[in-house]
Amino acid sequence: MDFQIDEWMDTLVSKIKDAYKDRVLFIGLQGSYQRKEANEHSDIDIVLILDKLAMHDLQQYRAILSSMPYKEKACGFIAGKSEIMHWDKADLFQFYHDTQPIYGDIDSLLPLIREADVRRAIKIGASNLYHAACHDFLYEKSPTLLSALYKSAFFILQAKHFEQSKQYISSKKELVERIEGVDREILQICMERGKLVAMQDADLLSYYEKIIGWSSALLQAY
Repeated sequence: MDFQIDEWMDTLVSKIKDAYKDRVLFIGLQGSYQRKEANEHSDIDIVLILDKLAMHDLQQYRAILSSMPYKEKACGFIAGKSEIMHWDKADLFQFYHDTQPIYGDIDSLLPLIREADVRRAIKIGASNLYHAACHDFLYEKSPTLLSALYKSAFFILQAKHFEQSKQYISSKKELVERIEGVDREILQICMERGKLVAMQDADLLSYYEKIIGWSSALLQAY
């Protein structure tokens, strides 16, 4: 695939700055491209923060994205300054650490994030994962959804490792070497989750059992 993320982002940043001028406070990159784990199917997770956000700003940004090559890969987050400063602090933890600055900085968010917010991020993540896994097993039993659940476990593991070590590890390959036990098993499945999609129903049972049990244990611990 003839795609260069640095060149693509340079073009996007130029268009954004031309459109919004000095109203642009921050542009960043998240997700697999930020973690250097992207493949040809990966989305481009863009963060844009303006001084304030109105409907005409959204319309303008939509037009900018539509003008970009590989526009179908674009996704991400946009907000005004006031909204992001009042965002749930448990979400801000992951947002801050998983965002690569391209233009501007978001260091003003860091003092807002406390240890209790990190623990809450783990608890919320575990709650959502437990519910989604049980729901999917009962009503869908979809290998694709199960794969997505294991993908979401990675973000919980990042937060858990940070809570214990005060180190935020961006890549799965590095994190898997720093954790152990069931945590490591969950992340290893996450890293190889593509194989889940091809499995038969009977083979999926143990994977549901593992992720439901793991998220249950986290709920009780946090």
